[in-house]
This record gives sequence, structure tokens and C-alpha cells, in this order.
Amino acid sequence: MSNGGSVTDFLKVVKAAQIYNACTTSILIWDWLSCLPQEWRCIWKSPASWSPIKVLYCIVRYYTLVVLIVTDVWFFASWSESSCARNLRILPGIAVLIDLSIEMVLALRIYAIYGCDRKIGLFLVALITGFLGVMIAVPILAFDYTRLPSWPGPCIVAGKPSIAGPKFIIAFYASPMTLDIIMTVMTVFRVIRQNRNGGGSSLMNRVVRDGLLYFFAITSLNMLNVIFFIQKDQFIQSINAPMSIQISSVLCCRLILNLRSQSDPRSVVKKFSHSRGRWVTDIVNPNDVPQDTIRFSVRSPARDIQDPEIDSPISPASPITPDGIMIHFDHEHRGSWKTDETVQEV
Repeated sequence: MSNGGSVTDFLKVVKAAQIYNACTTSILIWDWLSCLPQEWRCIWKSPASWSPIKVLYCIVRYYTLVVLIVTDVWFFASWSESSCARNLRILPGIAVLIDLSIEMVLALRIYAIYGCDRKIGLFLVALITGFLGVMIAVPILAFDYTRLPSWPGPCIVAGKPSIAGPKFIIAFYASPMTLDIIMTVMTVFRVIRQNRNGGGSSLMNRVVRDGLLYFFAITSLNMLNVIFFIQKDQFIQSINAPMSIQISSVLCCRLILNLRSQSDPRSVVKKFSHSRGRWVTDIVNPNDVPQDTIRFSVRSPARDIQDPEIDSPISPASPITPDGIMIHFDHEHRGSWKTDETVQEV
């Protein structure tokens, strides 16, 4: 191929990449604007204190917009070859914080649905630590810039052989994909166990539904990035990288808003309980409880009233007939509690 033909092909690729990036950017902006009312209600006006989830939401939502500006500069500005080589690792370096925040949101969801189990928490910390190590190592060892047929031009990331392997750059997308697979399997396992023990709920179903939707969408994007980096045309190897950052941000923010909307005063169900009777709060701050809510619990006479495994609002003095199940209702209305007790014969 002649040099003129190579330059022409390159300019076509650059034009397509710029249009592609503009389209995915518009999705991010549209989602942010459409979610503003829900964000205002569930994040900014929420009476709860600033929990880790709120902080992570702000990072994923608004820090992504900052990274978006940098990404546009990378794809739309004209760089000299020396400037591109010198600043190559800035973009993936600042994008790591987004990926880390997103994975921490997913990890907190897992930690919550497992009842804040310490062993699960330590396992998740180990996973996140390994993930972060890989995401830092890849840009240092395996990132290179594409040699363009003519300069100045856009600074396009490409892979290079390293001591970790000839295609170590793939780990930049395979690592979050692996982590998402592990956490999705943990979520599904927990839900199957809940349903078998009769502890399923609408909130748990929402956790699973949103989690599976996120998993399939993000795994598809990461797999697409892996495929593009395997093929040999360096001009298009990183073409999907901005899209994976933007769509990941959109889906993660939707996960948080969907769950936090459960604490809206217009909602009925605020928490879910597992089969042993404990109340398990989702990633919504437990202090974020509206003025009017109904809590109920069921206590079987087959269990000792002082069973430490059950956390129930029923007091030890509450009457329980040997032939029935006592259902205890606590109704909070404008700061005061009213109690009704009903015994159903079985």
C-alpha cells in the first residue's frame, strides 16, 4: 500500500473513531440529565449522612465527566509524536479510579446481601486489591502509542510486549471482567439459597435483576475490548475504550439509584430479611428511613423466644399461643409507634 493510501485509510479510521466517541458521550450526558430528578431525591436531598455509596456515586458520575473531557482531548486534538509518547499513560491512569469505584459498588452490594459477613468482606478486599494491582501494572508495562503515518494526530493507545507477556494489555479489560464474573456468581448463589429457604423478596429480586443486566452489558464490552486488542490493526485497538468507561459509569449509577429509590417515602418495602429472621439492610443507609413505614415479623412458637439467632421486634412478654403464629406489626406514623398484634390459628 502506498504512503498516500495509508494516510487516507488512517484519516477514515480517525473520523469514524471521533464519531463513535461522540455518540457514546451523548449517551452519558443524556443519562446524567434524565437521572437528575432521581439523583436529587435519592442522593442530594436524602437525610442520611454521607455513606460510602454516596461518595462512590459522586466519583462514578462526576469524575467520569472529567475523564470524558480528557478522552475527547485525546481523540480530537492534534498531538506531536513526542507529546503523545510522554503523556500516553495519563488517560488510562485517571480511568483506573472509575473502574475501582465501580467494582467497589458491586463489592458493597455483595457484602450487604451476605449479611455483612466478615469472611466475605475479607475475600472481597482481596479481590479488589488484586484487581487494582493489575490495573496499575498494565499501563506501566504494556501500554504504547500507535505510530501514525503522519503527525500531528490523535494519541491512540496500543499494546506492546512486556515481561508479563506479549498481550498483557488484555488484562486491563480481562481483570474487571473476571471480577464481575466472580461477584455475579456470588450474587446468584446467594439468591438461590435465599429462595430455597423462603427468604426471597422484591428487593433481592431487584438486586439480582440489575446485577445480571450490568454483568452481561459490561462483560460484553470488556470482551469486545479484548477482541479488538487481539487483532493486529493498531488504529482500532483502543476504539472501544472510551465507550466501556462511559457505559460502565451509566450502568453503575443506575444500580445505585435503583436501590436507593427504595428509601423514598412513596416506597413500601425498605428492607429484605433472610430465612433466619434477621433484617438485612441493602446498600441504602440504614438511617435513611421515612416517617411512615410498616415493619412486620413472624415468630413461630417452635423457636425459643430468646433465640439469639433471630432479631425480631417482638418483646419476650408478647403472648404466643401454642397453636398459632403471632404476627406483630409496628406502625410508625409521624415519629410515634403504634402496635397491633394478631394471632392466626393454624
